[in-house]
Parts: sequence; structure tokens; C-alpha cells
Amino acid sequence: MAITKMKFVSATSDYEHLDSMLMSGINSNMLHVEEAANIINEDNHGKLLDEENVWSTYEQTIKNFAYNLNYELKKKDKNNTYTTDEVEAFIKESSEKFGISADSEKVILTKDDEAALAALSECNFEKMHACQYLCFLFGRLPKESFKKLSMYQDENFVHHKLHENEQYVWMVIVTSDSYKPLVDKIFKDLFFEEMSIPTVDIQKLLRENSDKIDDIYTFVANKSEIHEKYEYVANIDDKYVLSGFVKESDVEKYQSLFDKSVTFEVKDPSEVPELNCPTLLKNNWFARPFELFIEMYGVPKYGEFDPTGFVALTYCLLFGIMFGDLGQGFVLFVLGLALEKKKGKLFGIMGRIGITSMIFGFLFGSVFGNEELLNPIHQALFGVDEKLFEVMANSSTMVLLIGAIVIGAILILVTQLMNIVLRLRKKEVGEALFSQNGVAGLLFYGSIIVAIACIFVLKVNVINPLYIGICFILPIICFVFKEPLCKVVEGKSAKPEEGWGGYIVQSVFELLEVLLTFVTNSMSYLRVGGFVLSHAGMMLVVMTLVKMTGNAGPLVMVFGNIFVMLLEGLIVGIQTLRLEYYEMFSRYYEAGGIPFKILTSEEN
Repeated sequence: MAITKMKFVSATSDYEHLDSMLMSGINSNMLHVEEAANIINEDNHGKLLDEENVWSTYEQTIKNFAYNLNYELKKKDKNNTYTTDEVEAFIKESSEKFGISADSEKVILTKDDEAALAALSECNFEKMHACQYLCFLFGRLPKESFKKLSMYQDENFVHHKLHENEQYVWMVIVTSDSYKPLVDKIFKDLFFEEMSIPTVDIQKLLRENSDKIDDIYTFVANKSEIHEKYEYVANIDDKYVLSGFVKESDVEKYQSLFDKSVTFEVKDPSEVPELNCPTLLKNNWFARPFELFIEMYGVPKYGEFDPTGFVALTYCLLFGIMFGDLGQGFVLFVLGLALEKKKGKLFGIMGRIGITSMIFGFLFGSVFGNEELLNPIHQALFGVDEKLFEVMANSSTMVLLIGAIVIGAILILVTQLMNIVLRLRKKEVGEALFSQNGVAGLLFYGSIIVAIACIFVLKVNVINPLYIGICFILPIICFVFKEPLCKVVEGKSAKPEEGWGGYIVQSVFELLEVLLTFVTNSMSYLRVGGFVLSHAGMMLVVMTLVKMTGNAGPLVMVFGNIFVMLLEGLIVGIQTLRLEYYEMFSRYYEAGGIPFKILTSEEN
């Protein structure tokens, strides 16, 4: 239920050690890096690094070159260093050696082509290739066309099959100069695809040069990756600065990753108010999974209130009431704890709400929908005739609905108190005193709850002119004149910018919205009691079907419980989250923080 303390750290080096400093910081897995544009200001006269990333061009050129050769590039753990002239010379030399342009879109050979050429080399046609009277054709023919060659046995050519796959047959054709035009026409009609015989053995060349190719590729890829991170480096007084936020506990460890050429400056986040310090939530075992809900809504600003603990308690309480079943809660608890490490925080939440589901399931006397199994235990512990609380009894309906309203009223009052404390901590005195979630709102809503409790529970009428004046009329005046009153507290003029007439008309309509909000927020908690009845009703249907299906009853029992857990568990989870976001967060919580994020070497 806290926010991890941070420190602002700046690492500075000269240009010679820039790349090593940058990658040490990025690969530290500790730094929330700040962009250089946020660091530069009029006071330090800093500049951005606007160097062109030529390494990215080299990297793409080598990738295209390898693709055209059907070669898979491999990054090496260690590599040599090269200058731009050496890389350019390598690309030019390789293009000439392999007879291929690096920006060519055509793939030279497939694996089937290579297999056919290997078979051709075994035929030893090289000795005859220089003969001025013979012509050699190499290529592939569709399989269906190959079957038709038997129709041309009398023609003056011979052929030899070299290789085949499911679609094609690779072959070599030999004929004389005088018959070549006729042979060309025959094979053109058969959809023959002639291929040039390479003058060099590309695969052999690749094997001989693979180490150099991979080495240079690794170097330029690493240089390109480093250059992409230059946006995080500021040039200040001819020094290069990498800045960001690190957990206070990691500062010494972070500094130890750099060599002696790097100097450091460590500041408290309050010393750099122009930067938004990131927020890293820090909670105990029980509350930690509920950080997921805070992150979905928006993390708090650094140094402000972390609502995770309160959300954990209220979410578990409300879910447990609405989904009270000892057996089903146990299933949620076991599955949640078993899958939390592998599947993440959502399953951690499932495990926690399973605990409260079991507690209220025990109090309601429900185990997988069986409403009588726990009766002996209730009778022994609580001294009741049957069970502590019968959800489906007619007399229980109003108890559940009124209880839900009471729970809602208590949570509204608690969130108003939290808002008052938080506003005062931020020195927002006007909001703490005069807003609907401040002292005025607490007095107004609390007085209504007290009056209702006195009249209907204690049978005492506390409503009188003084009570109405102090508890109702005074808060309403505060609601209407909140803006001028806040200005007075801040020492400013109370007169609204739009004039008193326009302000009062607008405030009256806003007052109606405020009063309506108190009513709707309170009524919204009726869903808590409604889902208690809904859950019990669905399980009653399941148990009725179990009795009706005879021998198939156990199977119906299992699948019925699974269906209810999946369907109603999802619905109750969503409705509880809605109560957290709309009925509680709106009263006391403002997000607006930046999540603490470590930039890894794989990210740009």
C-alpha cells in the first residue's frame, strides 16, 4: 500500500564512451529512461543527437543480400569492430563475388534448384559443353508436361531427369544447333522454364564466407540498435548525458555497471519538478494482484496515495458477499493460487476473492449449492434452529437489500473521509471543505444516514429546524458557492468570471446533479443484495435439476456448479469492479501518474 521511492540519476560521458554508457544503462533493467527532449532546457543549452543512422541502412542492405541468397543470418555473441568504409567495402565485394545486387528482389536458387544442379554436376557435361555443335538447356517442367515427352520420341533431342518435387521435374536437354529452334518451340508449348546455370557455386561461397557475413551483420545490427537509442541522450557542454529514474534501493547497483569514464549525479525527484517521476506500486502479498485494477484505471502520481490496499479489501468484501459459497470459493482459491505465478495477477485476484467467498459461503451455509450441509455446524456454533442465515427465505430479501444500502452508505462515507484527508495533504483546502466529497458532502450525506437510522431503528425523530439548517441547508449553500468559497480560501477574489447571475444559474443545475448523484450512488449498491439472491437462485435451479435427473445427478451437479462459477463469477467480478471505479474512485482517487517502465534493448 505504498509507492516505491525513486531517485533521478544522470550518467555523463564523452563521445568515445557514449555507446558503452548508453547500452550499460539500457541493459541494466533498472532505468526508467527519460527522453533527451525532456532534459534539455534554456538553462543547460543542451542539444539532441541528430546523427543519421547509417548503420540501419547497412543492416537492411545485408538482410536483403542474405534473403536473396536464401541465407539465414546469425547474430554472434562476440564480434569484431569495423569502420563504415570497411562495411561498405564488404558489401561491394560480396555483391561482385556472389554476382548479386543486395537490393535485388529475385531469389537466385531454391533448395530444389540446388538439388538439380548437384545432380547435373554429376553428369560430367563440362567436357561437352564447349562443343560448337551441341546446345544444352537446363530448367524445370511441370509434371503433367513431363509425361507428354513420350509423344516426341522421334524428335532430335535427348533429355535427362535431374530432380523432382510434387509440381516440377528438373531436367537437362541436349540437341544440336540446327534443331534448337524446333526444340525451343516444343518445350515452350510444354511450359518449360529455362534456368541459367550459375557460374559460381553460391553455397560453397556462403560456407566459406558465413563467419565474416555474420560477424559484420552482428556489428552493424548492434550499432543500429545503439543509434536508435540516441533519442535518450542529451548533448550538454560537449558531454553526453543519459538520464532517468531508478529505484532508490538500486542506485548503487546501477552505478556499479558503468566504467570509470562515466560520472553520476543523483537527485531526489522533488529537485526535478519539470519531470514526471514514474510510479512503481509496492504492496503486500494480499493486495499485490489488485495492482492490475489500478494500472487499468491509471496509476497514482508519484508521492500520492496508493489505493491498492483499499481496493483489495473492498473488492474482496463485495465479491464475497455476492458470490458466497464455501465450495465454489475454495475452487477459486485453489485455482487462483496455483495459476498466479504462471498466468499473472488476474489469477492472484481470483485466489483472494476465493477466501471471502468461502467466508460468506460458510455464513450463508452454502456448499456447492447445498444449503443444508453446514446446518449442524451452525447449530453447534451459533445456537440456531437450522442455519445462521437463510438467503432464500422471504424474510431475508429486505434484510439483504437494506444491508446492501447500508454497506454502500458506509463505503460512501469512508471514501468521503479519504478524500478530505487526501485533499488536505495536497493543501487543497477549498475542495476538502466545500465539495460534495468534502466536509460539506460528508455532513450532508452523513446527516441523512443518521436521520434515517434514528427514525427507523431507534424510533427517534432528530429532524428539527436547527438540524435541517446545519446539516442540510448549510452544505447545500457550500455546494452552490463552492468555487467562490475556494477562491476566498486561496486568497483570491470571490467574484466568478462569468458574473454572479450566470454562475448561480449554472450552480443550481449542478446542485441537482449532485443531489441526484447521492441517490443513484446509494441505490447502485442494491446490486450487492441482488446478486446474493441471484446466486442462491441459480444454485437452487441446479439442485432441483440434480434431484430430477436421478443417476445423472452427480454429473449435473458438477457441470451446474461449473456453469454458475463461470457465468456468475464473471458477472459479479465485473459488477464489483464497476462499483470500485464509478462509485468509489470518483470520490477520492485521481490517477494521472506514469507507470515505471524499464526500457530493454529490444524496445525502441
